[in-house]
Amino acid sequence: MLSTCIAVGMMVGYKMNSKPDNSLVSTLDYPADSILMTGRVEELIRFVENKYVDKVDSDQLIAEALNGVFSKLDPHSLYLTPEETQNVNEQMDGAYNGIGIENFMIDDTVYISNVLKNTPAEKAGLQTFDRIISIDGVNVSGQKLDYENIRSLLKKQPGNNVKLAINRDTKKLIIDLTISEVEVKTVKAALLKDIKTLLIKIDRFGDNTYKEFMDEVEKYFTKNEAQHLILDLRDNPGGFLPEATNILCQIFAEKDRLLLYTEGRNNKKNEYKTNGKRFFDIDQVVVLIDENSASASEIIAGAIQDWDRGVIIGRRSYGKGLVQEQYNLTNGGAIRLTVARYFTPSGRCIQRDYSDREVYDHDYQDRQQNGDLFNKDSTLIKNGGKYFTQLLKREVSGSGGITPDVFISMDTLYRDKFYFSVSYLLPEFAFRYTSKYRKSIPLDVKSFASWELPDNCYKEFETFLKADNDESSNISAESFNNLKKEIKNHIRKFLFDKNGFSSDPKSDLFVAKAIDVIKNKITAANYK
Repeated sequence: MLSTCIAVGMMVGYKMNSKPDNSLVSTLDYPADSILMTGRVEELIRFVENKYVDKVDSDQLIAEALNGVFSKLDPHSLYLTPEETQNVNEQMDGAYNGIGIENFMIDDTVYISNVLKNTPAEKAGLQTFDRIISIDGVNVSGQKLDYENIRSLLKKQPGNNVKLAINRDTKKLIIDLTISEVEVKTVKAALLKDIKTLLIKIDRFGDNTYKEFMDEVEKYFTKNEAQHLILDLRDNPGGFLPEATNILCQIFAEKDRLLLYTEGRNNKKNEYKTNGKRFFDIDQVVVLIDENSASASEIIAGAIQDWDRGVIIGRRSYGKGLVQEQYNLTNGGAIRLTVARYFTPSGRCIQRDYSDREVYDHDYQDRQQNGDLFNKDSTLIKNGGKYFTQLLKREVSGSGGITPDVFISMDTLYRDKFYFSVSYLLPEFAFRYTSKYRKSIPLDVKSFASWELPDNCYKEFETFLKADNDESSNISAESFNNLKKEIKNHIRKFLFDKNGFSSDPKSDLFVAKAIDVIKNKITAANYK
């Protein structure tokens, strides 16, 4: 079973505003009735600790109590344990202390799946597919350790040394590294020279996203290598609101143009507008979204769509129109609390209905089964109200996410029930297969493009499923044939896609359509 050692979860709805410094444990910020409630909870926990027949974990009880409270609120208000808080903060802060590797835990062995650029790991010569045997003499191979156990061995302050014993093919190597601050990039870029277009992918909106965005824009727009922008927000779960609005200010030349506004029971209406300080002339704009584009991603797509500034391509977005603030607790954990709703310039609140939490949580499965991810005219969202764009008065969807101007269907492979039963195993199989046979796999992009999976891959996958005790281990050759493309895609990522893009962006249906829009000078007016 594969598990990634870099946690990426719990980002949907993450901090929409600047980091708060206050702590909820300070009673100075509480009204009197809240202080009484806090006392009752603490009193209950003390009684259980002192009187209950068996020994209990008070931290676990408190966590369960908090989760019980948040289960009665919206889906994006929640309690984060100290470990979860640290993981999320590291991803959003733009840096962490470490050596700069991404890992997979396969069975009981830690494999390096990626070595980040300009990090201690790269400087020391670590490579993808290296297996970590021990860390500072502590054996981690064959121990079935979880992610936190392994992470704790590498958790040191910058300047401290760490010694890794690794296996590379048949060789055992000892690698000495020095812990340093590792930058976590949220922005990746590629120049499409033939159409003078900068393709920028934003993974999430962290502390440094706007700066990273501007670095790439300056690099290519200053020399007139780029005139147009494709902004890829697929699978982007959101993040800090100021980073998103700052980026929008570089897309709109006008001053005081409304980008969004927020409003809540205890939060008065707050408008966010452009500042008129655009540093580079960006001509055409295309935004790519999908069902996993949420929060700040939807703010950008919504503002561009509402002002008819560009063309939105993809599938209806996640549908999260709630604003959270995060408050730190003295135990190192935090609570993330919804304080307001946000609205696009046309007045849309694109938050999906969450009155039925089970329906809300199963939205992706429902969209897949209903056909919403495969057909433009099929949708689970009805009666969202009528809203119109600001300039061209085009009618736009009023709820449940941002509906794109151009629909891109999900691959029909995702309708295959067999695919769903084994899809979660494909990255692990592809990594295993690549590690075992990489000497026979073409290592240049052009040769790899025409390379086909050999016949032995089918038997290898069948054996892999049986070893995993998967119920679908009796796979037919026909069923496997449908999986070949996906397996090859995963292999390509491990070998070539180190910058977060496909080695051939134009093979991406979303990007291909965006290129067509720019080449033919298609604007929002074409979708009136």
